[in-house]
Amino acid sequence: MIDHQAMRTLLSRARARQDPAALGLSPRAEPRGRKVAGLTHEHMTRLLGWPEHKYGYVERGRLAVIDTGLLEPIARILRLTEQEWEALVFYATGAPPPFPLDPEVGRSVPRPWRRVLASTPEIAYVSDAAWDVVAYNSAFTRLFVPDGVPVNVMRWMLLAPRAREVLTDWENSWLPLLVPQLRARAAARPTDPTLVRLLADIRRDPLVAPCYDAPTTDYLQPRAEAARPLHHPDLGPGWATLCAAEPFGVTGGRLMFVLFDRGGRPEPQEPMHAPADHPVDLDPPSVAAAPAGPPDAPADGHPRDHPTPPDQQTGTP
Repeated sequence: MIDHQAMRTLLSRARARQDPAALGLSPRAEPRGRKVAGLTHEHMTRLLGWPEHKYGYVERGRLAVIDTGLLEPIARILRLTEQEWEALVFYATGAPPPFPLDPEVGRSVPRPWRRVLASTPEIAYVSDAAWDVVAYNSAFTRLFVPDGVPVNVMRWMLLAPRAREVLTDWENSWLPLLVPQLRARAAARPTDPTLVRLLADIRRDPLVAPCYDAPTTDYLQPRAEAARPLHHPDLGPGWATLCAAEPFGVTGGRLMFVLFDRGGRPEPQEPMHAPADHPVDLDPPSVAAAPAGPPDAPADGHPRDHPTPPDQQTGTP
């Protein structure tokens, strides 16, 4: 929702933080001669090289269209944080920013996400904005036997010969859903060296290149509604449901849980709605999804000699 008052407050506070002298400008003064901290509208107009009063119109929300093209130079002059940048664009346009101010945002991931990965027996990993793998759990490693975990999961899915065996029906069930994600990310991060190299390499692949050059879908991110066929190196054929989220503060990053079900395709399930009425880990087996593996094995497919009660299970699988 557009909120011009909140936008005006954010920009006013950001202007007050700046030192005009540091930008080669004279501080403003009250009629009595006392200097007042911060940048004025006139300062901003000069720094931006805009016509007179244009900055004031932007800050007050009085222009018909205020987009990121107008807001980006303002944000850089005012040295907004990434959170302030996100808020500014939301207040002005009602939508999130299409890109971060700092191109390195999305490359670093807060360390507590390791604990999240260690807490689940499901296949799980965190990748950065270019799909470089930042952290993963033991169940994830078993997808890549015997080659080992790849540096970049998107490169592996698109170009690795082994991926075309693990990702069952790769050309029809996976490729058309991977390429649009790469296309969208490359458009958002056109100078990212990892993505630039990946684009150059896929254009030399006889199967991926035609799909990239002839887009047929706008699928931009995994959704948990549908499962895709996957041949697990340890557990055999089955279906993977991809549950993805973006960690706040890691623009373009991805937290991925891969729910693997052996055998036949899992039946579609009704979506959840509020209000919740009990903890999901207390669901009976008929409601909760069964672990991917034989009855005496956890989701990683490795049997336990003495199964641990659910209320005592901790740590990595």
